[in-house]
Amino acid sequence: MRRTTFLAAGLSLAVMAGNASAMIELTTNGGFEAGDTSGWTSFPSGTSTFNVTGDANSGSFAAELFNNAPASGAVIKQANVGVGVVNPGEPVTISFAAKGSSAAGGVAFAEFFSEIAGGGTSAAGILGGGPLALTGAYQTFNFVVPAGANVSGGVTLQFAAVTGGDPGSVSVLFIDDVSVSVVPEPASLALLGLGGFAVARRRRM
Repeated sequence: MRRTTFLAAGLSLAVMAGNASAMIELTTNGGFEAGDTSGWTSFPSGTSTFNVTGDANSGSFAAELFNNAPASGAVIKQANVGVGVVNPGEPVTISFAAKGSSAAGGVAFAEFFSEIAGGGTSAAGILGGGPLALTGAYQTFNFVVPAGANVSGGVTLQFAAVTGGDPGSVSVLFIDDVSVSVVPEPASLALLGLGGFAVARRRRM
């Protein structure tokens, strides 16, 4: 007599575990552990600064974006990352640690864009739907955002320190441990999910 033991559930779990380990990190120097701001694109306001600091959430370094130019936005980006890696509609996982302070209407935002090669975007949004709720202590922010319909230009994570019109308006943002990542879905995992096939181990009795 033959006994058949079905291993589909276990195999599915094993494949998913392997899939999780295949997560692809898209950022460069997201933790600023290079000791500089390499890998980042900066668009300063007239008096803003973007520097590495030792006031870190983890490791040795973080970054401070400081803006006190009235009615302006100082912007830093991980720009056009994941070209040829991120697929349309694919979930993109975004996380970062942040803290900050403000005065007279200053705020800070995190934004995510799906870029089209040659210019334009297929999707854009403010993470969390509004200004970051910052305090004087680091806290971790996590988001999962679907990529837009066209990501031929990759995706962009942008931070902005924005001031109001008051001459005393200030926005200060500290960021660390910035991550933008995707987990490709292999064809084998899709087949396991759709077909309901089981791998069987047979033994004689």
